[in-house]
Amino acid sequence: MDEPLHDKDTETLRTMAVRGGIVGAAHMEREDLLDALVARPGEGAWQEDPKPAAVNPNDFQYQAPR
Repeated sequence: MDEPLHDKDTETLRTMAVRGGIVGAAHMEREDLLDALVARPGEGAWQEDPKPAAVNPNDFQYQAPR
């Protein structure tokens, strides 16, 4: 896998943010870029999964009320 998001240099983060459509990314500082990228799950290679790895959503079955 690619290196973790927090280990990437600022220009790489900026490129990812601009390509991902984050408004104003070209003028953001490093911490703002990290916050913006982490806040957009599912938008690309920088996605960080907020769920613990041991949780499988298929283990839970919906039961309709009786």
